[in-house]
Amino acid sequence: MKTISVSVSEHDYEEFRRASQRKGRPIAELIREAMGFYRAEKLAHREPLRDLPVLAGHRPRRRLPARTEVYDEIFARTRK
Repeated sequence: MKTISVSVSEHDYEEFRRASQRKGRPIAELIREAMGFYRAEKLAHREPLRDLPVLAGHRPRRRLPARTEVYDEIFARTRK
């Protein structure tokens, strides 16, 4: 594991401190979990919807994207 140092807002720190107490888990563990969630949701490579091969009446050959992924792709395209 790699040790890092980050500066966070007082508000974010207090939210994590309270969550840490409620859950009985260290703040560092919650931050690691949050980083893992961000990596999986925002940094992972995903195929554009138009590249997913699906034939009418057949099952998809790969995992279909989640609803949020569909919306992200639609709205990202309209912002360009």
